[in-house]
Amino acid sequence: MEHQNENLLEEIYRATQMGLEGIRAVAPKIEDARLKKEIRREEAGYQKFVSRAEEMLAAKGSIPQTHDGMKKAMLWGSVQMNALMDSSQEHLAEMLINGTTMGIVDMTKKISDLGESDAGARRLAEDFINFEEKSVEQLKKYL
Repeated sequence: MEHQNENLLEEIYRATQMGLEGIRAVAPKIEDARLKKEIRREEAGYQKFVSRAEEMLAAKGSIPQTHDGMKKAMLWGSVQMNALMDSSQEHLAEMLINGTTMGIVDMTKKISDLGESDAGARRLAEDFINFEEKSVEQLKKYL
């Protein structure tokens, strides 16, 4: 069970780091003030999940594993290529929605795979999913 807790918390940490990386890659291309404000709200939310996952892992004597540089580079490259082809605010919002949706699916699978994790880790993962679902709903306004 303890191993499952750490795995789930590390997945939350990695997912939030990828969310932050995605936002940071797209943010410079966003011109719409309302969309910019929305992604700043999301960025702050991801940062809270990063901090909470770090705290919970530290309490278990573990240090979170970060994404490798290759995944970050691939994400950045993908954002640059997609934005080069279409830099409309609608398309940028769609890119954010797609990334967020992938995060929801991945976290849902991880919760299912790690069914013996404790209530605290599961609650944080479920809160993360709820946060991402709300973010998708907010981003849909820009399509």
